[in-house]
Amino acid sequence: MHFIKPKNFYLFITALFFTLFFSFNVLANEDEEAFYIPIFSLNAKIESLIKLNDLKSQTAISLIEKLKADFDKLNSAEQYLYLVVQANNTQGINKHHQTINYLLRAKSLEAKINPDQLSRLPFINLYKTLAESYAGVGQFKKAYDAKNIFITKYDTYLKNERDKHIFALEEKYETQRKEDLNRLLNEQAELKTLEIDESLSNEVTTRRNIYIVIFLVFIFVLLLLRMLSTNKRFHELSKLDILTGIKNRKILFRHGKSAIKRCVEARSGLCLLAIKIDNFKLLNDIHGDYIGDELLKKFALLGTESMRTRDVFGRLEDATFIAVLPEASEDEAKAIAQHLKAKVAAYKFDYVGIDEQLNMSVGIVELSESLNNFELLLNTAMNVLYEIKDGGGKQIKIYQQDA
Repeated sequence: MHFIKPKNFYLFITALFFTLFFSFNVLANEDEEAFYIPIFSLNAKIESLIKLNDLKSQTAISLIEKLKADFDKLNSAEQYLYLVVQANNTQGINKHHQTINYLLRAKSLEAKINPDQLSRLPFINLYKTLAESYAGVGQFKKAYDAKNIFITKYDTYLKNERDKHIFALEEKYETQRKEDLNRLLNEQAELKTLEIDESLSNEVTTRRNIYIVIFLVFIFVLLLLRMLSTNKRFHELSKLDILTGIKNRKILFRHGKSAIKRCVEARSGLCLLAIKIDNFKLLNDIHGDYIGDELLKKFALLGTESMRTRDVFGRLEDATFIAVLPEASEDEAKAIAQHLKAKVAAYKFDYVGIDEQLNMSVGIVELSESLNNFELLLNTAMNVLYEIKDGGGKQIKIYQQDA
């Protein structure tokens, strides 16, 4: 039976414990929102399309059509590369605006793709093409920025490739040295085990077991804290609208009902605003879902900025938003609506290709004895919106109750 010297064994166990302790602390303090994104495998059709020099060939056209039909089935990396190929295709016939649209759609997928995969050359080429197309439409500042990004990413790509090559060479020649070193260390360890005092073996075993128990308890506590933190984060995300980041329909109803209940009990005023972006469906059909989503996200941000801290603001459906304003009269509610309407009208959406002014309609309903719950106020405000729509939109209208 072989033994290790007590002194060396204690030092080894202590060093191992503190190494693991600090390693798990680092893991526990990582950003809660940082989730590992796997590297996606690439469809053989995508890889074949990337290697083709002539995108006008019959082979390329056939591959593009097949991938277009299966676009929704592709993973994020495949969709990214397909949009880059489409951009290169339209750039070849000087359709630079369409090229830029494809590339911006591809760029929006970067958050869903592993950074290591994004650092590969087919993904980096997006910025080169983007720079050329921006230059083609006279947007030289954006072309310059895109070119700088490409150069930076390309330099990083070359450095990584060089490092991989060096690492492979070092690993090749290091293997034999490690084997010889391990053999020598094993022989030394066997010699040292013969020198241990057998009378201390029980004490060593006891200490080892104590360390193991402490270590396992520590791991359990870390995992428990991590799980609680993750559950809390998921709970918070479940309250928000996925697209806009503001309160979703479920939370909007819950908070709206609570606010109305408090105002009824306190006999204070309250107004509910039903807000709708005018002609949103037409804009979405003309410019596409990506641009429509950008409009909704920006509108939600402007709406949030326009509300008071005690107000409840959320997305009901599509381009319809609801605001519940506790302790607000009709005049105060109208002032808030006018402020939001002016803010939206003044905002420039030309960065997503929309030059026209964005308009909105607002229906305002005040809490009263006959309209004393959330559902009644909401239905009445929506009816006011329908009346505004029939009148051409672009209005702020207050519901007038029958005397």
